[in-house]
Formats: sequence, structure tokens, C-alpha cells
Amino acid sequence: MKNIALYSLPIRYMLIYVLLILMSGIWLFLLSQGLECSDTVISTLKNIIASPVEKSVEGLIEVATPHLFAIGTLIFVTAHFMLFSTKFSQKLSFIVAMFLFVFALFDIFSYFAIAFGLVVSGWIKLVALSGFVLLFLLILGLVGFSL
Repeated sequence: MKNIALYSLPIRYMLIYVLLILMSGIWLFLLSQGLECSDTVISTLKNIIASPVEKSVEGLIEVATPHLFAIGTLIFVTAHFMLFSTKFSQKLSFIVAMFLFVFALFDIFSYFAIAFGLVVSGWIKLVALSGFVLLFLLILGLVGFSL
């Protein structure tokens, strides 16, 4: 990285912070889907696939608006740390960041598919969330490796 002494400490704090955000986000998602009522995470995931919790349009707007802002900002900051990397090309950074934005939108709009009855199973939300988290962990790994 260019001027590694200037960027190393803030990037490390950001990596820890973002990992905690991801873990709490997954936990809150599972809690909203009925984790406290069931015994295990696996049974909660099976319940999400079989019969996801009812979604309303008002709830959708209430959830999607802050998520669009927060997830977009988080991706924006993380992707910009990749611009300082000398170990990875800017083209790779751009591709990963764009796919991350696409999966974030897919994750948020999968809520639409459930709310409007386009999908009766919760598999779309699980696929979208898993794809987003895996890509985000990839970009965090790239940022961490760039240190």
C-alpha cells in the first residue's frame, strides 16, 4: 500500500468493525425470522425456506431505506480502501465492488419478492444474503491482505 503507516491502523479498525456489523446483521436477520422461538439456527433456516415471515410493503420501506444507505456506504468505504492497494489491480477491485453492489441490491430487493408474493419460499433471501456476505468477506480479505 502507498504510505502504509498512514492507512494500516484505520483499515484494521475498519476490518474489525465491519466483521462485527456482518455478524450482528446476520444475527438480527435470524432473530427476525424466528430464531428465539426455535432451538437451533438450522431449524430457523429450514423455517425461512418453508414459510418466511410475512412481509408488508410498509415494513419493506422501513427496512429497505436505511439498508440501502448503510450497505451502500459500507461498500463505498471498503471499496475505496482497495484503491490504495498495490497488490491487487484496480480492475479486480472494481469488479468485486460492482458485484458487491449488485448482491446488496439483490439482497434488499429479495424482500420485495417475498412481500409481493412473487416467491413463496424464503430461499431467495438466503441466497441473496449468503452471496452478499461471501463477497463482502472476499473484499475484506483483499483489503486485509493488502496491508
